[in-house]
Amino acid sequence: MKKVFLPVLLAAMFSVAAVESRPVKVVLFPFREAEIAAKVDGTVKEYKFRVGERFKAGEVLVLLDDTRYRIDCERAEASAQDAKIQAEFADESYVSQKKLFDENFQSKIELKRREAESASANARKKIADANYLEAKLLLGYCFLNVPFDGKIEEVLCREHETVRAGQPLFKVIDDGKLLAVMNVPVSAPRTIGTELSFRFAGHPDVVKGKVFEVSPRADHRSGTIEIKALIDNSDGKLTAGLTGVLTDGE
Repeated sequence: MKKVFLPVLLAAMFSVAAVESRPVKVVLFPFREAEIAAKVDGTVKEYKFRVGERFKAGEVLVLLDDTRYRIDCERAEASAQDAKIQAEFADESYVSQKKLFDENFQSKIELKRREAESASANARKKIADANYLEAKLLLGYCFLNVPFDGKIEEVLCREHETVRAGQPLFKVIDDGKLLAVMNVPVSAPRTIGTELSFRFAGHPDVVKGKVFEVSPRADHRSGTIEIKALIDNSDGKLTAGLTGVLTDGE
């Protein structure tokens, strides 16, 4: 039995040794990336930033033509104000009739009618308020932004093109931090928080990073585990897509 499996065992040992002796290749990816879609139908009015230009979290990146939504918002606001006036009048009328009823100058059926009118007016006010909030929300969707610093990576719709809700408009990346993705031998695993050193093409200095994620599953074909190290790139010297090697000990 040993003679039968010895070649297989030796081949596996040589394979592991070969993996451990090879330099670990590294590829840089953005820390975050997203494809931003329109939330309302409209026309792309203007891109405030160009591809590759850095923006801050919350800054407006793209404007959609908001004419229709602004009109709807003004109409909804007026309806909400009217509903408020009607509800206040109905409430005052009910209070007045309640006083007359308490003094035996008003019938119970009339009081019930005024009470129902007050409840109905307040219900209409709630509906009008909700419509106004929805109109403001839709108007806000004409101003597109993202909740992190980054750059526009790719424009998918040009200015003056008409888009539908759900249609992708552009892609963004956050490269203020980068993820160095690599496969290390299972015999030399890294734990989260471990500091690593790298060298990248076209970048003369050694770059430091810390293990951010460790895959819970090994690749049985290569005998490696994928790990991701987080690298600070606030100076913008590195670019997503660069390749390099792991250089522990430097």
